Amino acid sequence: MSSSRLADFTRFANALLPHEVKYLHSVNRFTDRENKEILDLILHNTHHPEHTFPYKLSIDKRKYSYLKSWISAKLKTLDVDMHYDWLLETDRKIMTDTITPREEDALIRMIRNFDKPPYYFVRFYEIIRNYRFYLLIRFRHYYNRIVDDFLHNHQLLYDECVDINRQLHEATIDIVDQYALNNTGSWRWEPWLLQVFHNSSIDGLNRYLAVIRLTLIYFNYKEYGKLVELYNKLDELIGSGEFYSRRILLNYYSNRVMLHSKRNELEKASYYGYLSIRQYSGDYLHYVNNLCAVLLRQNNNHRALQLMQDTFPELKKTRSHHNRVGFASFYIRALNKNKRATDAAGYAETFLNGYRDQIFMFRWHTFFGAFMQSLLATEKYARLLSLSRRYKLMEREQDYMRRAVYIPTIAWYHAVAAYKELEINFNELMDLLWQPAVPLLTDPHKCRLMDELGRELHLHVPEAFAENGQLRIRKLT
Repeated sequence: MSSSRLADFTRFANALLPHEVKYLHSVNRFTDRENKEILDLILHNTHHPEHTFPYKLSIDKRKYSYLKSWISAKLKTLDVDMHYDWLLETDRKIMTDTITPREEDALIRMIRNFDKPPYYFVRFYEIIRNYRFYLLIRFRHYYNRIVDDFLHNHQLLYDECVDINRQLHEATIDIVDQYALNNTGSWRWEPWLLQVFHNSSIDGLNRYLAVIRLTLIYFNYKEYGKLVELYNKLDELIGSGEFYSRRILLNYYSNRVMLHSKRNELEKASYYGYLSIRQYSGDYLHYVNNLCAVLLRQNNNHRALQLMQDTFPELKKTRSHHNRVGFASFYIRALNKNKRATDAAGYAETFLNGYRDQIFMFRWHTFFGAFMQSLLATEKYARLLSLSRRYKLMEREQDYMRRAVYIPTIAWYHAVAAYKELEINFNELMDLLWQPAVPLLTDPHKCRLMDELGRELHLHVPEAFAENGQLRIRKLT
């Protein structure tokens, strides 16, 4: 096999994701020893990217070509999003009277071979219903009987799936409001959502939507152990071919990043972070932001900055201001961690001038936390306080404290700057540092983040923060 063809196959194999290869390995029925050997090597290389082995030049090039075609066909058949595209195109052809006999035969085969509801069952059922109208008006009685029986036999399942989806929308309002504002209770939804997820007789879309909402609930209530249990079960299902598409898999990896980050399992978090950006997706910028946050916590500062600089073309294309502001915030932090605080402050000033409204609409706390970090590093305490007063950041901070994700980053930066500018004395500084921290002391993840922040602030006020980042006890005078 030529080196160029081998390089092409290697690139193809390296782009595969662990769950894809796990599934392929479980369903292969190869009798050819070399085919099995190639697939075994793909499995090893995918799961051990730091210890990969080259593919053998001695194996007939046709076997590599066969494996590539076999893998692509298997994943295409499994991919729920590709199936959804097919459904939409079939529906368009039904509604425009352009469906071909071959396409009709494929649709009838799907009806006859119906075993369990597909991921997009609701949409499938509605398309079959449209197809019935198409058949009726053409007096196609034979096919119409098959279609009519299917619709009648699965009407109750369809109604159940539609009703579940309606309730999921109601649950989402509670869950998102709590996540964003901490002003509602979403725990009551957990038993029902678990029931939906474990119900293998309904459509996959509703089951996966239940997982996403359970994820938010468990993050809200810091039930990371329950989230591990949920994801371990989901992991098994994805590995066996359920809920598969590249989009879903990348989203799953990204959620794993946040889970392991909150459990301070940073090696696992970065592992899943790199998997989440293995391929471009609509959420690529969001996934890069999550990975860079982990890399910065690991002090892989140069790697984080390089990744963000490589991602600038995607930043220019995004229409998501949430992701744009998030990216700018982590880029500022990456510059700070690479001892380029002056550059960071300059970038932050420029970004603030260009996207002021978007910053306050999306992730203002993240952005100004990064901006203040650069101002503190360059000892521009007066500018930090001026910024805080101009945009009423401390008033905003009081409202933000209610959020589940709150860390007193801005409160602490502001207090330290005020102390450095002699606007407050040491006892007042300690009061301002302790007040927002005390309610968070029962949360191990938030304690770790506050300790990281404290280690940074130790360089500025060692009398307030110990070298390990913990707040000192204020001495009464």
